Parts: sequence; structure tokens; C-alpha cells
Amino acid sequence: MRLLDSYLELGITGMARAAVAGWFDGHYGAALLAGYYMNQEHDLPEHVKEGIERTCELYRELKPEWFVPLDQEEQADPSLLQHVIDGLRNNVKQLRTSGHGLALGVMALKALRQRPDLIRPSVVDGLVTLLQKTTEDRPNRYWGIPNYFEISVEDVKAEVAPYDTTLEMTKRIFDELDTIVPGRTIEGVHYFFAGEVEHNVTHGHALTDLERFGYHDLVQAGMANHRIQMYLDRQMPKFVLEDEVREPAFTEIFSPAYWEKTYTDPHALKVPYAALDLLKRLPAEERPAAERSVCKLLTIMV
Repeated sequence: MRLLDSYLELGITGMARAAVAGWFDGHYGAALLAGYYMNQEHDLPEHVKEGIERTCELYRELKPEWFVPLDQEEQADPSLLQHVIDGLRNNVKQLRTSGHGLALGVMALKALRQRPDLIRPSVVDGLVTLLQKTTEDRPNRYWGIPNYFEISVEDVKAEVAPYDTTLEMTKRIFDELDTIVPGRTIEGVHYFFAGEVEHNVTHGHALTDLERFGYHDLVQAGMANHRIQMYLDRQMPKFVLEDEVREPAFTEIFSPAYWEKTYTDPHALKVPYAALDLLKRLPAEERPAAERSVCKLLTIMV
């Protein structure tokens, strides 16, 4: 068994234990899950597999206590999965943290659906804590919006037209990747310009998985939040366009130029995983241009 095959259990364990530090730290376990599922769902070249393992092992070295194996005497209780679903339902009530409650929580849900033996009290408690923390955010997260909590679907309808299906949402996600600008600190406040756009991808991908799992009520509520997120992502000052990524360093997600590096940012695995799945939903003739746009994001990944 190679390292990749161990990342489902290690990933869910890492997510649950990271909750004590805050919701962002759940990304590291989620990155292991992304690597695991990327390998399971795609025919990966060897250099991609090696790149995933190299980066995931870095995350394990950073926080070794999060990835210690679970206590094998703790009994699984599949009924506890409902608490995770309730945490996801709480996250679709309003947009918070760029949809991280879904981007992280749905990946955990996917893993627990596959491995019900991991639905253990310590794991579920950690995930529930993490999902609660993803509903807490600073109101000035987006440029030019003093309090994004106050923005409603009604406020964005003139700029971001409704979409009724996840396929239409997917096409809009790739359209938004045309303009990629690195994050910047302005007047003491940091804005995640490119990061917010990449969250369109991971948030949207989570909604398509929820649809596959049959949670259609969560999908409809989540797509309304996703539209608000698209609107907020567009609120950037014109002067930051001087830093725009106009040409990607490569045009394919599997490019060796990308996978030869080791990344500190866990989005380096989460974004390719989400994008690869979403690309399959597009007509074949639209995929190369969409993939090229994803590569603009990957070009500035660290």
C-alpha cells in the first residue's frame, strides 16, 4: 500500500483534531482527503501521485499530533453522522467564510459515507466544532463591503443572474476564473482576491457532491449563497489589476511544472481536486479553456 491509500483515514482524523486550533486548520486534513480522492477518481500520472504524497507528508510533519491513528477501541456509531449533516445545514443558512463550511464539511461527509467505521464520537465532535467555527467570520472580508453579512440574493440579482442547476453554476465558476489577482494587504486589511475566486471552485464542487448524495434542499440554499459569493468576489479595486495573472505558467492541471513543487498552502491540493471533478461536467470542447483558467490560480499557489 502506498501513502496515498492511507490518506482517507488520516485526512478525516486530521480534520477532526484540527478543530481545536480553528476552522482554517481543517484544510490540512482536507488536503489529504483531496489527494486520496484525486487518486481514486482520476488516472493520475506517477509524477502527480508523487507530488501529492510529498506535499501531504509535509502537512503531517507540520502537525504530527493531528495525524496520530485513532483509538481503535473507540466504537463507531453511524447515527452520529446526522450531527455532521446538521452542521452543513447550519452553514447554508447564510454565506460565511467563502463557503468553507461546505468545502470542508462535504469532503468529510464523503469520507464518512465511504468509511462508516470512522463515524466515532471523537471524530464527529471535532467535525461539528469545525463546522460551527466556519459560521464565524469578520464582516469586512471583502473589499468595499463593510459588512457582507447584510448582502442578500436580492442585492446581487442585477449583477449575478440566478442559476437553477449545478451545471449552470459550474459554467459560471469557470467564467469567473478569467480575472485572477493575488491577495493584497490594503490599509492594514488583507483581501484574498485570488483566494476568494478559488473558493468559488471548492464551494461549488461541494454543492455538486451534495447533489450526488441526494441533499437537494441544501444544494438550492447553497447555490443562493454561492451567487452572493460571486458578487462579493468581484468587489475589488481597479488598481489591483496591475498584478493580474494574464498568462498561466502551464495550461494543464497535471503539468509536471506544478507537481514538482511542495506546497505549504493546502489549497494546492484542494483546488486541483475540485477543478478536475467540475471540468468533467463541461462539454469536451469547453474544457481546455476552462482548465487553462484554473492554471492561472495554480500558477500563484505557494
